[in-house]
Amino acid sequence: MPTPPPMRIAAIGSFFAGGRTVTVGGQPPKLIEMSQDIPAYRFDPNGTYAINHTYVSYVLPVDTDRPPVVFVPGGGMTGACWESTPDGRPGWLTGFLRAGWPCYLIDNAGRGRAGWNCLLGSRSDEPVPRGAEECWTAFRIGPAGDYATREPFPGSMFPVGALPELVRQMVPRWTTTNELEVAALLAVVRRVGHCVLVGHSQGGGFAARVAQAAPHTVLATVLLEPHGLPERPTGPQLIVLGDNLEQSAVTNRLMPVWKTYRESGGLVDLLDLPGVGLRGNSHLPMADINSDTVASLIREWIEKTLSNIGQHRC
Repeated sequence: MPTPPPMRIAAIGSFFAGGRTVTVGGQPPKLIEMSQDIPAYRFDPNGTYAINHTYVSYVLPVDTDRPPVVFVPGGGMTGACWESTPDGRPGWLTGFLRAGWPCYLIDNAGRGRAGWNCLLGSRSDEPVPRGAEECWTAFRIGPAGDYATREPFPGSMFPVGALPELVRQMVPRWTTTNELEVAALLAVVRRVGHCVLVGHSQGGGFAARVAQAAPHTVLATVLLEPHGLPERPTGPQLIVLGDNLEQSAVTNRLMPVWKTYRESGGLVDLLDLPGVGLRGNSHLPMADINSDTVASLIREWIEKTLSNIGQHRC
């Protein structure tokens, strides 16, 4: 296989977007010890803190006329899911950069490098962890009863041996942060400007809602098996579906939701991966063995869509 040409990168960096500050008061100071080298000292937890923001990393290629792509991870995941696959292959970040797309990856409010400071707000619910067994079933790697033997669905494209690495990517999530995460993503879009959103699962629902809130800024939206969608789509959108949907109680329930969403009006296309001959994709197409092929089809749709609306060059 020929070695791809080196990428020419103009900038790599990061920033935080959205959120607010909160003042904590009335809490008793306490003694803390950070290491054996520093004596215990008095820590006062009262003060002003930043909460509910999102962390954004970006990589910008040289000499490109393409609009940025903002990647939104699903529940319990961070921007790491776009950087590399669990079995160590280059992720969608690399493929999109090689094709000339500026890329922005987010860790949304309360996750990863965005931090847990959302706990300082008014929320009182407990974080929800995501373990190997839930990853196995929720991401449709294999039947629940076959987790012990790690026997995936027939023809599964997920690299089963890399399941432990996938589980290491998981971060705590909460059931009450949806509005915070949508607001934080909207702040990212307003800072980045004209862009394409690519959202996975819960992140797909967030992306669709932000497209609705910023219709003149979001040029197109790619939704990877989304949930939490608004009532109607806004702007051109692509729903991407994998295989074995009927084998999961969750996606089995979502199938009529996606159908109703597509029929509710708007410009919603469907990329049914089994329908185009790509069998065995899990709920994580960016991690599957054929991830590059799926990404290529998505880029083709984005190219065609932006060309049709005259927004290839922004």
